[in-house]
Amino acid sequence: MFIPDLQLRGESLVLQLFGTSKSAVLAGSPMAMKVGLMVGLGQSVYSIAQLLTGTWMGRMSDQKGRRPILLVSSALSVLAYIMYANVHTIFLLYLSRALSGVAAANLGVAYAYVADVTKPEERSAKIGLLGAAFGMGFVIGPALGAGLLMISHDSPAPLGYFASALCLVNFILIYRMVGESNTTRLDTKKESFATQLVNSLRVKELGVLMLMFFMMNLAFTNLEATFFRLLSAPNWIFHVAEDHAKQVGAVILTVVGITMAITQGGLVRIIVPKLGELRTVRIFYTLFLPVFLAVPYYPSYWPGLLGTVALGFTNGLSGPSMSSLVSQRAPREIQGSVMGLTQSLGSLARVVGPLFANFLFQLRPSYPYLYGTCLACIPALLSWVILKPASSDGQSGPLIAAH
Repeated sequence: MFIPDLQLRGESLVLQLFGTSKSAVLAGSPMAMKVGLMVGLGQSVYSIAQLLTGTWMGRMSDQKGRRPILLVSSALSVLAYIMYANVHTIFLLYLSRALSGVAAANLGVAYAYVADVTKPEERSAKIGLLGAAFGMGFVIGPALGAGLLMISHDSPAPLGYFASALCLVNFILIYRMVGESNTTRLDTKKESFATQLVNSLRVKELGVLMLMFFMMNLAFTNLEATFFRLLSAPNWIFHVAEDHAKQVGAVILTVVGITMAITQGGLVRIIVPKLGELRTVRIFYTLFLPVFLAVPYYPSYWPGLLGTVALGFTNGLSGPSMSSLVSQRAPREIQGSVMGLTQSLGSLARVVGPLFANFLFQLRPSYPYLYGTCLACIPALLSWVILKPASSDGQSGPLIAAH
């Protein structure tokens, strides 16, 4: 819901802080670099907060249970979005997004909940359903956010208060309908968290999978951090007026969301059992490369929409398979900690990614996408060269190739 608003509002508030206008900031100038870095920070602070709290939140869910962590984090979301509704300076935007990031650190707990209640062979499909729920958020959210901005004449108030109300509903649903899944938490090992975590990362395939997860997230942040700026960039091919960029981008993201919802809610159940998790990751990580590289060159509308469908399709199939591979290798007693760490690595990518992506964008709008494609080559290559299928992937053989 906030994606259509955050980039351009952040840019506007930064320009307001410096007392200048968009047209007065020359590409490549020191002021342009400052603007790019501060806009990037507005996006990164959310993930900084996730990074700092994600693993801790996962550990707490291992010790105290999943349900209380989900309840507290949902309540914090209510507060964060009320603050966003009243944002009028870049620093208040930073604070609101930081609180939202702390609340969103519960994603690893949600994945751990799914892992608690599913068998390993069913996990990709169940995680796919969770991903489909996020996909539906992308279907409804950007369009709804753009609509609220339109009827409010670009005020953040309806956006923030509506999101806060949704989070309140989420809190009530968890309180009334979600039971505790981590019923064996009192029997967790007595080793310290640091010892457990180091021991889990010594499982070689788990470390490689986490590196792949991090690099793919780092690659994708180049789109997340610059896409709406790309549409409205006066020195690039799209020439979408700034007051329409949020609406155009929302339509495109809605198409991506529909694709991901269909893929993760249905196609995952058909394709992944036939290919196995690892082969699915290999194929669709590889297909991701040309699709992502072409993003800044898709003409509007139909070629661009077809390209974004392909982007949603590749991510929709590879994402649940990667999360399933990580959860299957994680020691049971620190499932929440490992899933929290995985999401923290995603947060770290979204901390570093927007800062560098917006810096590159100030040099040339296509550079973040070229850079992101180069980054994505690393996990794609690792999936083919280093990883070998295990029996839980529906195939045979050791997971790691001999060196």
